[in-house]
Amino acid sequence: MPRNLRRDEGSLLIASVSGRALAQSAVRAGLVPLVADFFADTDTQEAAHACRKLPGGIKRGLHWQTLYPALQALAELAPSPILGLVYGSGFEDRPELLRLIAKRWKLLGTDPATVARLKAPEQFFAELDRLGIAHPPTATMPPSRGGAWLAKKRGGAGGSHIVPRRRAKAAANVYYQERIAGRAVSALFIANGNSASVLGFSEQWTAPLPSRPWRYGGAVSPAAIFADMARRMKAAVMVAARAFPIRGLASADFIVRDGEPLLLEINPRPGATLDIFDRGARKLLRLHLAAVREGKLPSPSRKLQDAMASAIVYAEHGGAAPAGMAWPPWVSDRPKPGEWIDKNRPICTVLARAGTAAAAKRLVEARRCKILSFFQCVIRGN
Repeated sequence: MPRNLRRDEGSLLIASVSGRALAQSAVRAGLVPLVADFFADTDTQEAAHACRKLPGGIKRGLHWQTLYPALQALAELAPSPILGLVYGSGFEDRPELLRLIAKRWKLLGTDPATVARLKAPEQFFAELDRLGIAHPPTATMPPSRGGAWLAKKRGGAGGSHIVPRRRAKAAANVYYQERIAGRAVSALFIANGNSASVLGFSEQWTAPLPSRPWRYGGAVSPAAIFADMARRMKAAVMVAARAFPIRGLASADFIVRDGEPLLLEINPRPGATLDIFDRGARKLLRLHLAAVREGKLPSPSRKLQDAMASAIVYAEHGGAAPAGMAWPPWVSDRPKPGEWIDKNRPICTVLARAGTAAAAKRLVEARRCKILSFFQCVIRGN
């Protein structure tokens, strides 16, 4: 545990596919993180007071039979009173896990019933229609021929689950959405169950594979959008926050077509852009807890003076993480020495800060290529 961490600030249980960003955010907020995730990366272990790697891997997903023992073991190691549990990705398609967690520990985030509503397309998009919030045409049954349609997994995350309709088989866990060409812009916001405050906008991009053309690649903030566009997206978030009692940090993903923002989904938990927004004087996890526990929303924040980008480095070939490597300070999610990384799996995350969003994106791409090139040389023995 970092030496400057005060034990009397309270401990937080953290459960996520990857808990590193939440753990570092907790430390920044003066809290003691106790993390259960699928990676137990080196920097997660450095940030956390204790960390447990969940068995089974992300393909199998989170399950109570393995999650509960890990959380119980972590709770027994808490050096200070446990405030509750903050969850990240991995629960979108299994709110029943959140219900089970809530029976044992205080759930510091959006309640399971609201998560289920947000991730049920027949409920979510019907509510958007009632609220007058624009979104792409969406269907729960395979659409008739005509137009370009995508098949998406209910409760899917990260973009890897999205495929063209022609590749998908009809299934109960699949829904369909018309493919819209445009820019992917996400609004990070914080909500108190009745209202919301938008903290900033980011633009996202993909790292496509032939089999997974919409795999998440990275994000940069601030997004280059006009003031009117920002107002319209903020208005949509505010209306949605009144209809869905979201609590704490969340994100609303839009596709912007010809100046019109279309809402794709709302993720009611801290997400992939935590790294690029949790900087400056404000500590996002403190804001998250204030909104969840006290209903407090932050006042509008000043614009940050620079831009920040993050990108996932995916392995092009399988191989072991190099031993004894001095990772640059702009690398996060550092794998343990000798850890095997399968082809197309994440190696790490790279970060970049620059004066403009365009410069930050160029720099993070250069860093991604640098790490990938080094990793491939190591596994080939060069």
